[in-house]
Amino acid sequence: MNILAIAWHLSLLAFAGLIFSAAISDILRFRIPNRISIAIVLLYPAYLLSANQPVDWLPAIGVAAACLTVGVVLYSMKACGAGDAKLFAAAALWAGPELILPFGLYTSLAGGVMVLFMWFQHRLARAPSVGMVLQTNADTGFSKQPMPYGAAIAVGGLYVAFTLLRVN
Repeated sequence: MNILAIAWHLSLLAFAGLIFSAAISDILRFRIPNRISIAIVLLYPAYLLSANQPVDWLPAIGVAAACLTVGVVLYSMKACGAGDAKLFAAAALWAGPELILPFGLYTSLAGGVMVLFMWFQHRLARAPSVGMVLQTNADTGFSKQPMPYGAAIAVGGLYVAFTLLRVN
């Protein structure tokens, strides 16, 4: 294995580690530090330069810019957090046009599972007994409850990292 192959593998593993650390931070503190999203973006050129075949990076930048634009709009509507928007765009850079749809799909599925889990947990906390969980109504405050969507983005990002590792 030559030095470029090692650098390529390390860049993908670092991407996976950074996206995983963003998930942990969001789960524990409902906050994704800017430095993680910035590091993911700054790591991308190392991946490009060490790849053993050309990577079409210009469309990947377009995908990331489009995702950031949508994220800013969603943030302005209070539909997602700023950290979520930045992390999604940073991971979308790595996904590029080839992997953006499965990245979005895995992120959405993980987000849906997370919402169902939190909804069930919320109802369980309000139910007088475990058998009454489905009969217990969730209060209106549930929809305002913060969700660590960075964890769902990390699922999609890890899919991208491991897919890229398998490709080469």
